[in-house]
Amino acid sequence: MAGVWIVRLLLLVTMTALLLPGGATPADAHAGGLSSATSEARVVAIEPPVPGLQVRAVEFGARLLVENGTGEVVVVEPLPGSPPAALPVVAPGGAAYWSDPRVTAAAAQRRPEGDRSAWTVPLRVGGTTVAVRGEQFWPPPPATALWIGLAVAALAVPAVAGVLGAGRRWGRVVLAAATVVVIGAHLLHVFGSAGVPEDQPYPLMLLSAAGYALLGWPLGVVGAWLTVRGHSAGPLLCVAAGGLFAIVITPVDAFTLVDAVVPFDWGADLDRALVALTLGGGLGVVVAGMALLRRGPVPAA
Repeated sequence: MAGVWIVRLLLLVTMTALLLPGGATPADAHAGGLSSATSEARVVAIEPPVPGLQVRAVEFGARLLVENGTGEVVVVEPLPGSPPAALPVVAPGGAAYWSDPRVTAAAAQRRPEGDRSAWTVPLRVGGTTVAVRGEQFWPPPPATALWIGLAVAALAVPAVAGVLGAGRRWGRVVLAAATVVVIGAHLLHVFGSAGVPEDQPYPLMLLSAAGYALLGWPLGVVGAWLTVRGHSAGPLLCVAAGGLFAIVITPVDAFTLVDAVVPFDWGADLDRALVALTLGGGLGVVVAGMALLRRGPVPAA
């Protein structure tokens, strides 16, 4: 019976992955393709000041936003030898977002002494040359050992409890509860990440942030319910969901545990906790579920 369920589950995972939108991939674990970073861009000044012209860093320094409240066309000057079309030209009353190569180059540097480095983006406002002065700021790194410790604890608790409780009803309850916790942590991570991109529809960013883990939500919910009821397919679905969450969140989001700047609406430390719970808890669910599967079906109480 377990073999039949494994075949069905593999078919379901494959078909869902093929049908998911192209933008919902594991590489887009933070919405819009954003990822954590060691530094953040800030706009310091516009020289000379131009009435109606505003430039600021958005999305935790990933892009710049120019708002043209002047009566002239604003042109972002390209780097020498690069195509002008790669950077925005903003009509009066318009606005534009862009990732500037000068800011990207500053962010690629090693942390400098003083934790700051300067960059300049030249604009042309009508016939006037304007310089946007900014800085790349390196905040202190997070307490990485704390967040890795939380991930290890999130793995160990359900894993140990699942192994000890295999063959008992409380072991099934632990597996189901751990699966629900992992689902909740991942959902909050996705919701908080989806609101960061300023010029994209929120539903589309939800799909972007979820990626293939979108499949894990229903798998985990159904798996937890079936596990509590004593159905043999329940632990199998929990294992599939936990493994999927851990695999999808690792390539990009695991770096939130070590990077200082995290593109998340509700605070970097909350996102680190959610990522640690999703990663460690997902693996813990896999261990606990496999232990229950090896033990065999247990009659419901």
